[in-house]
Amino acid sequence: MNALIVAANKQISTALATAVKHSGVNNIALAFDAVSAKRMVSDRSFGLIVIYSDIVGKGVELARMFAAKGSMGVILIEAAKDIDAIANMLEDDGIIVLAKPLSHAELFRAVKIVAATNNRIERLLEEKRDLLKKIDDMRLVNRAKLILMQNMGFTEEQAHRHIEKRSMDLRRTRAEVAMDILRTYEV
Repeated sequence: MNALIVAANKQISTALATAVKHSGVNNIALAFDAVSAKRMVSDRSFGLIVIYSDIVGKGVELARMFAAKGSMGVILIEAAKDIDAIANMLEDDGIIVLAKPLSHAELFRAVKIVAATNNRIERLLEEKRDLLKKIDDMRLVNRAKLILMQNMGFTEEQAHRHIEKRSMDLRRTRAEVAMDILRTYEV
């Protein structure tokens, strides 16, 4: 997983990078202001962004913008006095809010939560891609069955059986057989 640490203070950036590295993240980039952070996010893909807010509330906008861009996990580190209000405000955005001063153990747990969440999201996206592929294949097969019914006088059951048999005989998928049928009859 690639990570981006956003903090104006170089010592804090380095300390956060070290803590994130101990959590198992190897590719860590540092940004020292919002402008360079935005540029880096537009150029690269990050699974985790840690924002250390130097000015109360300033990191909220940046965290929301990054969270809205995709499936990357965002951790915002804010002043302890405002933590509950900020956490409540960002809960629906899926942003993890941690209070200053921050222990390595807290950051470690938050990074692990982000990694687990990213893994879960990736599995769900893969399932979605698989389901969309199956739906596309079903559409192709249904179009091919309709073509066979119109041009060959098959019933739906006969058209289905024809596609299944050709698929087995040719050792090709039903979608590939359906594409052949569509190419033959559609001009």
